[in-house]
Amino acid sequence: MKRFRFSLETVLKLREWREEEEIKRLSIVVSELNSLFAEREFNEKEIARSYQEIESSAKVGTSLSDYLSIERYIQGLMKQNEELGHSIERKNEEVNLVRQDVLVARKDKKVIEVLKENRFNEWKKKRNRAERKEMEEYNASILASHSYFDSLESTGPKAQKIPKTFKILNREDGGDELTSDFKNLRDFYEKYYMGQGK
Repeated sequence: MKRFRFSLETVLKLREWREEEEIKRLSIVVSELNSLFAEREFNEKEIARSYQEIESSAKVGTSLSDYLSIERYIQGLMKQNEELGHSIERKNEEVNLVRQDVLVARKDKKVIEVLKENRFNEWKKKRNRAERKEMEEYNASILASHSYFDSLESTGPKAQKIPKTFKILNREDGGDELTSDFKNLRDFYEKYYMGQGK
């Protein structure tokens, strides 16, 4: 039987590529958001440090111009943090949109993957059926050749034996017959060999 080939393999590759691209885009946007958070956190630490500097310099005695320059620096950092807050909000919205794109790309890929898996399972069942049929035909031909030689060797007139063939069962074809045959054999074994038949 021919090897398994999936007709939509190219589509699957394209959808995998698209998912990878969306994940890369998401990682870029998330890293931009993280850098905004880091910048705001740095500014907050600078503001806290500047207030400590004012408190410690009050004990030593610092000029008014120094106080004013520190105060202007703090005001500048606060304004910068306010702008960073707006930027973070916008970037969060962008991250959510890109996440949605990643989910859509992943879903599109999953649809083709499930289809491929189903087609592979169908192909496997057909292959197994074909292999069983070949085996049954082979067994029938072996039994037929044996019965033919047996009839040639016999001296008296004897009806030609009909070869027995054995069907090869598989759980995919319905394991009920196989289960009942196994149970009958087990009961026979227990009754005659173990002395505990039912």
